[in-house]
Amino acid sequence: MSKFTKILAGTIVLATAGWFAGCNGTIDQEPNVVLEVATMTIPPVTTATSGGICTYTISNTTATFNNKPKNSVAGTSTAPFNDIVLQQLVVGYVWDDAAVTPVQAYPISGTIPAGGTNSSAFSVANNTVLSSGPPARDGHTANMAMTFYGTTVAGEAVSVATGGQLTVNSCTTESFGACCTGVSAGACSDLTQTNCNALGGGAVFQGNNTQCITTVCP
Repeated sequence: MSKFTKILAGTIVLATAGWFAGCNGTIDQEPNVVLEVATMTIPPVTTATSGGICTYTISNTTATFNNKPKNSVAGTSTAPFNDIVLQQLVVGYVWDDAAVTPVQAYPISGTIPAGGTNSSAFSVANNTVLSSGPPARDGHTANMAMTFYGTTVAGEAVSVATGGQLTVNSCTTESFGACCTGVSAGACSDLTQTNCNALGGGAVFQGNNTQCITTVCP
């Protein structure tokens, strides 16, 4: 082989090596893992009425996550894939009455081991969501667009999008009325019918929006 041919061949080899190095450099900058949502349980928001005021109780949602290699190469001993650390959940809401709720972000914690599974508990609603409207969100449902964000232990960003449904129980506010309590002659208290009936002992509710000041109890 001539000297010129040898130099040319060496140049081609070097160029090819540089091309592979460039490709590998790009691949190394990409996450070699896939985050999956295996299961998710979203409990309804429960409600209660006290003194004519509706209050909400928001229970945490629980989900199980999988951490899988992106491809067959990622799972080899020479290119092991990484644990995933969960960081944030971003939720968008579409309500059954077309009400608009601003997109909300919630913290989420937990580490999903490489090739493994782990669970996490987190919130998917807050007071901003439940008071949007009018009217308030009790008695309504929302379809949620949910995106989970995390990072590998190597510092690469990962995410996964899924959906879910949020149900908010109804919170019917009762009217107050005069309640002849029966504890003594003429005894009266302004209560809801539920609270009046709960007294027992001959208590009689006089009707919504009645008042003790204008009611004569036996």
